[in-house]
Amino acid sequence: MPSSFHAGKEAVFRVVPGEVPNPLVIDVSRSGTRYPPDFLPPAPFDILHTKISPHVDRVVLPSATEGATILIAEFPPSYVDPNRPIDDIDPEVLDGEWPSPIHPLKASLQSGSGLIHTLGSNYEPLYKQKLAVGAGQRRIGDYYNPYHEALADLIEKKRLQYGVAFQLSCHSMSSVGPRDGVQRPQICLGDLDGTTARVDYLELVANVFREHGLEVALNKPFRGNELLRRHASPSTGIYSLQVEMRRDLYIVEETRVLHDGLRMLQNCFSRIAAAVRTMPQQRSAAAAG
Repeated sequence: MPSSFHAGKEAVFRVVPGEVPNPLVIDVSRSGTRYPPDFLPPAPFDILHTKISPHVDRVVLPSATEGATILIAEFPPSYVDPNRPIDDIDPEVLDGEWPSPIHPLKASLQSGSGLIHTLGSNYEPLYKQKLAVGAGQRRIGDYYNPYHEALADLIEKKRLQYGVAFQLSCHSMSSVGPRDGVQRPQICLGDLDGTTARVDYLELVANVFREHGLEVALNKPFRGNELLRRHASPSTGIYSLQVEMRRDLYIVEETRVLHDGLRMLQNCFSRIAAAVRTMPQQRSAAAAG
């Protein structure tokens, strides 16, 4: 894979507007391949690059024809991960004291995949030296915050236009758990254990995948993380789901080369977007109070 994708801090994200009216926003936060020029860890590039969710942007792009607005991060999640809380930082990776309280998650410490990733896909350290506190803060200010601000703005515009907004946060996962060796479901939907989405929205998305013969699990192995926690707001009409797709559905995992399964998943997301266009656009009874 090419290793010369670099970008200045202006290349943080891109927005693909929907071609017809639709209250759906799709975000792709972990497929970026433009490596910022200051991101030069000594780890081999393939260990670094295999931490992204490959080609998820390719999977969801056709849904724009059905009105989905798509936000795509251009930077890799190993640089700074939009799907992690802003205080999910391992203090051992820093060369000094962080200026605000930090609360690293246990799972992030174990996987080395907190806000700033510390381990590669082979669980070997990405860095030989500690990261300067100022460098970590710049990653947040120049990449993490602008991505979340853009997503919040897109969702709020939909909510103001339609009275409701639907967020679909899209990711991919390995077919087998890297540590437990357990085969994962083909599709995992996450709603933070029933707290971020309307039931009819959840069922709509699940049913599209099931109609394509796919196995769908809920909240296991992934229940969602910061992209749902920060942006979902059922009480104000914002309903959010996370989608994890098993990678062997659309790529050869060993080479990360796309195969014919891509078209089936593209059709799934186009059908989801089309179905969201016809959903009731009032808030749920609970949200409406």
